[in-house]
Amino acid sequence: MQVTKDKVVTIEYTMTDEEGTVVDTTDNGEPLSFIQGKESLLAAIEAAIEGRDVGEKLSIVLEPEQAYGHRDKSLIRKVPRSHVNVSGDLEVGLKLRGRNGSNVTPITVVEFDDETVTLDANNPLAGATLGVELVIVEVRDAIDEELKSGRVQDMEAIYEKERVDGVVVEFKL
Repeated sequence: MQVTKDKVVTIEYTMTDEEGTVVDTTDNGEPLSFIQGKESLLAAIEAAIEGRDVGEKLSIVLEPEQAYGHRDKSLIRKVPRSHVNVSGDLEVGLKLRGRNGSNVTPITVVEFDDETVTLDANNPLAGATLGVELVIVEVRDAIDEELKSGRVQDMEAIYEKERVDGVVVEFKL
């Protein structure tokens, strides 16, 4: 079955930065499943696998604008140290979460002194050219529930629910 819009696609992949350092991978974990065309994956990856078949392997190079964008200097801010609440010691590289209403943004401490803390809300991979090696493991039709929610369902849980909710017909001989 080919990868097309509204198909559930399962891939295994490894993503590396320009130095060849692995920044994300499905190795030692579960493959990644998503619904093609629902923008749950980087658009350049979805475009590259469109029309491909199970078993195909691809090598993709993602320029910053195809991946996590270029670094945005406006997302780097110096704030009073009293505005940063952390348990433990403050250190460069510490990952925090910023809240703006219901939105949560990952933020990294890039510098601090006794008075201020410099925070960076750019994605850590912003500005990077990334390499992606992937293989298409499975392609299947999405079920209605997946198309409505935009999320891949656990098929084992769905099958179990059908077994429990199913109708039992008894034949008498």
